[in-house]
Amino acid sequence: MINFYLSGNPVHDAIIKSFYDGCPESKKLINDFEYTESEVSVIFGFFKKKIALSIPRGMVFSEQRKRGLDVVVLETGYINRGDGPTNHYAAGLNGLNGRADFRNTNMPSDRAEKLQLTLKPWKKEGEFILLAGQVPWDASVDHIDMVEWLKSTIINIKKYTSKSIIFRPHPLANLPPFEGCIYSTNSLLHDLDQAHAVVCFNSNIGVDSVLDGVPIFIGDDGSMVKSIANTDLTLLDKPLLNDRRQWLNDIAYSQWTPAEMSDGYAWKHLFHD
Repeated sequence: MINFYLSGNPVHDAIIKSFYDGCPESKKLINDFEYTESEVSVIFGFFKKKIALSIPRGMVFSEQRKRGLDVVVLETGYINRGDGPTNHYAAGLNGLNGRADFRNTNMPSDRAEKLQLTLKPWKKEGEFILLAGQVPWDASVDHIDMVEWLKSTIINIKKYTSKSIIFRPHPLANLPPFEGCIYSTNSLLHDLDQAHAVVCFNSNIGVDSVLDGVPIFIGDDGSMVKSIANTDLTLLDKPLLNDRRQWLNDIAYSQWTPAEMSDGYAWKHLFHD
């Protein structure tokens, strides 16, 4: 039996139902996170310590994993993000973002080509270091103090480069300016166009940066660009410029449209390929 947990959020539940439609196994839709043990549980989103509404889905995840059973975590995708029928949604096993198993190692190029993406050449020089903020209460940063990480990272950036630091807050978390940084109110495209490198914890801005050819530094294994990112801030002035082609092929197999979920492609990829 495969259990699919509805939350009452219409956008999330629509994606759950799309994934449900594409599952060929014995299955059940469950309201209100009434947990029963199942071969696989499917949830949308992840547990957030600071968000009470996420506690029930966290319980489902925890109970399944205690029993050594799988959980499919559905989430907003990484490329072509959004909440529409043609947008992409992530589907990974037993974790969130870079800590999930997407069964997507050494994938072919067909899905990346379908996205019609072009990787811009790596930028060799730029004006400043772009430091990206994240939502402090988001599940992806539940294990750290986001504000303290930003403060300590600013100190470390200044040790290894004389370039100025532009701080870009997440649009859903209007953090105040930090000492030693210039506060950005520009568009993301503008900031990436001028940046020498991007530094983030595990934000999806890492994906945007890699696609745009801006060298990326990350602070956490939960990043979706960990396989090609820099982690050593001593390299800020001359970042490693890793090959991105296989990364692009692989990340394209971490996300699916609702129609692809309904047609069973996402389920087949995770459990039968």
